[in-house]
Amino acid sequence: MKTKQQYETAARSCFIGWVGIIVCILLQLVTCQTAPAQTMYEVQYESEADIKLYEVDYPSQADIKYWVVEYRSQANEQRHHWYWTDYPSQAKYKIYWVQYPSQADKTVYRVKYPSQTR
Repeated sequence: MKTKQQYETAARSCFIGWVGIIVCILLQLVTCQTAPAQTMYEVQYESEADIKLYEVDYPSQADIKYWVVEYRSQANEQRHHWYWTDYPSQAKYKIYWVQYPSQADKTVYRVKYPSQTR
C-alpha cells in the first residue's frame, strides 16, 4: 500500500508535468506563426491596385522572381510563391499590369521552379 506521502509526491509530480505541458502549448501558440500567404488578385483599373507590376523578359531584369502555386496553402510571402484568388476580398495584394516598365512599382519574372524565386 502507498503511504500518504507517496501519494502526495505522485500528485505533485503529475501536477508539475501538466503545468509544463500547458506552458509548452502556450509558448507554441504565441511564438509559432505560419508564413503569410501571398495571395494576388488582378484588377482591371490602375486606381484599384495596391501595386503596379510589369513582367520582364529575363530574370536578371526583375525586382521579384515569383512562382505561381496551385493551392493557397502553398503560398509563401517570404519566398514570393503567389496564389491567384478568384475575388479581391480574398487577396492580400491587388495588382495591375502596366504596359511599360517605367510605370511599374516593381518588375517581375515568372519562374518555372519554386527554388528559383527570390
